[in-house]
Amino acid sequence: MKRQAKPMTEKHVCLMGDSVFDNDGYIPGEPGVIEQMRRSVPQNWSAYKVAVDGDCIEDIPDQLENVPTHATDIVVSIGGNDLRKFRHLLTQAAQGSTLEDLIAAPLADFEIAYGWMLDTVAERGVPVRVCTIYTAIPFAEPEMRDHAPSAIGAFNALIMRLAENRGVPVVRLDLACRDDSDFSEISPIEPSSQGGQKIVDAILQSLGQG
Repeated sequence: MKRQAKPMTEKHVCLMGDSVFDNDGYIPGEPGVIEQMRRSVPQNWSAYKVAVDGDCIEDIPDQLENVPTHATDIVVSIGGNDLRKFRHLLTQAAQGSTLEDLIAAPLADFEIAYGWMLDTVAERGVPVRVCTIYTAIPFAEPEMRDHAPSAIGAFNALIMRLAENRGVPVVRLDLACRDDSDFSEISPIEPSSQGGQKIVDAILQSLGQG
């Protein structure tokens, strides 16, 4: 007698964070990340979005209030808007200042904020995954193209270290989205539909469905 396949564990995945997940307004006529997630998950899974375009690390507690009580997994992509506050420093880097020195203080502040965010989300008692910030953004400004990838890379290293210290898996969006076409034509810091599907695929792989 043929053995029946064991049914996959039911999961209810909640996406928290910013416009990486809440990108619908930047890809008119195409599916956003949450719709792509719902189309891609196994039949007995579900996906929800509490992410809000423009939100920063400090907004995560408000989002937590909207996480469904039956959520089994939380995926957080946050921090990109926090980094945008420091973009003026890249102009100084373009003028010859040392990038490492310029971002030292922002890195220290980010470490405190991101660590607090991880601990706050963990209090929910649901398995958590966090995402790195993609680095291949097709910025129009030369100073952003030249220096943003290295600066973001330093913050990503911090995200990965903080997550590892807490046993939190990391979804590497900086490896998933590498092409110009992975980003919205309306706003280069948001994922396109193509990039959104790559993000969904990376999440599902992290959840054991890749």
